[in-house]
Amino acid sequence: MTTSFGARANSVKFFKARFLLAGIFICSLAVIAARPYVTYQKSADILFVVDVSRSMLARHSCSEPTFLDRARIVLRRTIDSMPQANIGIFAFDRFAFPVTQMTNDREYLHDVVDNALYVGLMLQATQTEIANALNTVAEKMRRLPDIYGSVSHIVLLTDGYVEGNYRRRLAAAVAELKGVGARVSAVGIGNPEYTPITDSENGQCLNRKLEVSGDTVMIPLRTDVLKFVATESGGDYFTEYETDRLVESLQADLKRPAGEHRQAGARRDVSGVFLALASLALLGFVYLPIFPWRATE
Repeated sequence: MTTSFGARANSVKFFKARFLLAGIFICSLAVIAARPYVTYQKSADILFVVDVSRSMLARHSCSEPTFLDRARIVLRRTIDSMPQANIGIFAFDRFAFPVTQMTNDREYLHDVVDNALYVGLMLQATQTEIANALNTVAEKMRRLPDIYGSVSHIVLLTDGYVEGNYRRRLAAAVAELKGVGARVSAVGIGNPEYTPITDSENGQCLNRKLEVSGDTVMIPLRTDVLKFVATESGGDYFTEYETDRLVESLQADLKRPAGEHRQAGARRDVSGVFLALASLALLGFVYLPIFPWRATE
């Protein structure tokens, strides 16, 4: 016999069910307030961050490779020496963005290195913003842990040509990377002496130097900047001719054992799971009286 609403309210099962739903709701709210997260464990995915600003066109003559050509050589050699690693590539000048996904496809990576990295890739190619590039990478690692959560090593390839007081800007950017468990290996691309930029027209190199206000633009290799970035992040500085030593450093990350000796990776907020659970519990609590309950005798 179907009981009335008052009889259902007195049902022991009814009260137990509502008590359980109320408990789930309250506990879920408490967990949400604690902002729970999961931490991705590090493997050793590697992210290359490549300077494509105008200074990377520097060379003494059209018969020489540009700084960017020389950076490509380092990229190819390093990629070929680490077939077991997932690799991604970012490009930057004033801004920064990914030009590849994280991948183990060497043919795809070589195609990108040969054909998708060039000065003028972005509209603003006149300034080297290393700090912004590192901040962008840190933000991607934090917001997209499914993609970048296993990145443990950033390889920065640049001439380091920045202006002004760089220490404060770079220290803040490096701190962001350290916060997501990544360190930077900085590779200096350039010459010990100042190097001019050869002018070009319609993509053709001209044997004349780029000038601004009548002065030849000369590009230094800022080893001080690059060593600062590497040291602050817990990484190392390499010249472009030390590819073997760079690979050894990256291989050390690949061989790092799991568990307590491995750095914690990026964090992902999981409070949404408990929010959904709390919502379901609340709905059950509100609508439970609608369903028929057999009164206990």
